[in-house]
Amino acid sequence: MDAFLRISQFDAGHYDVLYQGERWGMSIRRYSSGKSVKVYAESLSSTDFISANMYEFDGRWVLKPCEMPDEKVLAFIQGFTV
Repeated sequence: MDAFLRISQFDAGHYDVLYQGERWGMSIRRYSSGKSVKVYAESLSSTDFISANMYEFDGRWVLKPCEMPDEKVLAFIQGFTV
């Protein structure tokens, strides 16, 4: 499933999720009438975290991770369970 489609299924707010067998706290914030989305998640058992912004630009979504590889963010978004 597309990462942007996956995040669009969640309302803004905080979620307790599982990723690779660990509990994480994930927050989703929406700005600009939903055309900008901030995803932030922290592992509750280590110092690992995910931070990225997604922007809708000219009808397509663009991922802008915060100082981490795209692959790390995409793996988390596609791999977590609620």
